[in-house]
Amino acid sequence: MRIAFWFNWLLLISLSIGLVLSLADFRTATHYASAPLLLEPGTQLVLETERLLPGRPQLSLTFQRPPRRYDQPDPVLGDWQNSEHAGFLRFRTPGEPIRLKVEHDGRHALYRAMPVSSHGSGEVTREFTPDEPGLPPSDFRWPPRAPPLTLGAGALHLKITVVEVGPGLRGETATLGLAPGLQMKVADADYGWLPLLFFFKQGLQLLLALYAVLMLAWSWRIGRLRWRRRTGAVKSS
Repeated sequence: MRIAFWFNWLLLISLSIGLVLSLADFRTATHYASAPLLLEPGTQLVLETERLLPGRPQLSLTFQRPPRRYDQPDPVLGDWQNSEHAGFLRFRTPGEPIRLKVEHDGRHALYRAMPVSSHGSGEVTREFTPDEPGLPPSDFRWPPRAPPLTLGAGALHLKITVVEVGPGLRGETATLGLAPGLQMKVADADYGWLPLLFFFKQGLQLLLALYAVLMLAWSWRIGRLRWRRRTGAVKSS
């Protein structure tokens, strides 16, 4: 019984340490970095973030906009309606151009904003893809080519420079976002079993908490039995 008791305590401690470390890795892998960006040519900012594993940068700009009817696309921000061709997508309303220069670890690359791809409550988002010189404004290579930049693991500092902004967006402030390497539906590296924490994080924490309660109850019971034995031995003597 003593072996089983200490084995369960050792197992509980090991599982708790493993879960704490996994949650720390999960928090790093799902860290979303964002900062306000003034859309004026020449504007610069340094975006600080951290990554668990190397991967590609996934940038986006989020604009505050009132809800619009889906049959009335915004000519400034664009609309996702497109036709697919060999190697590229052609958009009916590509939106006004936005180009960013991203510098990291001594390398740089240009990224170009695609039309609005998602709508929220009072906000819309334009995602970025590697720039393709020579393509007309309505065309975007699809699938996108391999990312010209790779982000390493650990603490990162990305220097962002606004290169080009259409006149309808110039002077506006939007939120620049850098998506995490691990998301619920997509990952840019092999994160092992960490994606399961999207669904089972609270369940695992609850199971370990119950396990701890049971072990504490078991410990209390053993301690009580030992106390009774000691008091009984004292009385008999």
